[in-house]
Amino acid sequence: MCIFFGPNRLFTSAYPFRLDDVQGALEEVRTAARERGVAEVEWWLGPDVEPPDLSERLRRLGLRTADGPDHQPWTTAMVILDEPPGVRGVEARPVATIEELREATEVAGVAFGSPEERRERARADLDEQWELREGKYTRTFGAWLDGELVGSGRSAYVDRCSLLVSGGVVPQARGRGVYRALVRARWDDAAARGATALLVYAGAMSRPVLERVGFQPLFDIEILLDEVA
Repeated sequence: MCIFFGPNRLFTSAYPFRLDDVQGALEEVRTAARERGVAEVEWWLGPDVEPPDLSERLRRLGLRTADGPDHQPWTTAMVILDEPPGVRGVEARPVATIEELREATEVAGVAFGSPEERRERARADLDEQWELREGKYTRTFGAWLDGELVGSGRSAYVDRCSLLVSGGVVPQARGRGVYRALVRARWDDAAARGATALLVYAGAMSRPVLERVGFQPLFDIEILLDEVA
């Protein structure tokens, strides 16, 4: 299995494939999380996990369906191989300064309705992110409507594709093409790097928009939450 620890204890996820000892694997993940001060771990269960009743076993060991402002109970893996359409009237591009990165981070907090404690963690390592990771392993994008930053999203670079992460639009700007513009900007960035596909894990809100611009569903993933603190 694989465990991903995001910056500042954000987006911590476990990805099991085949577990011979379910309880032992769970304790291993919990120990690693506690050592890093992580309070919650999402377990992403794809269609081919083994044993087939892994979800039921994990629930008996204390996990529950993920829900709340920062969690969702399921997601769909989706891919696009062809250029998505552009959007007029929205400027979407990579952030150009640390100040724009900070503003995009604040916009993401509003878009996702994140609690203040989570927003504080997101702000904590922005200087390090700008110096060490931005543009190398990940890239943050902003979307401006009438000169105001109203949407943000990120790309993570994986081999010959880019993984779209955390695309969101503030409530007052939704329905005006901002999310679609962020997708197109990240496609152009990926293409410039030689990528041939965009991947995304889509929730209930973003999946219909992504389908309209050409993304195809691959499979669904169940998400369980382990509160390890």
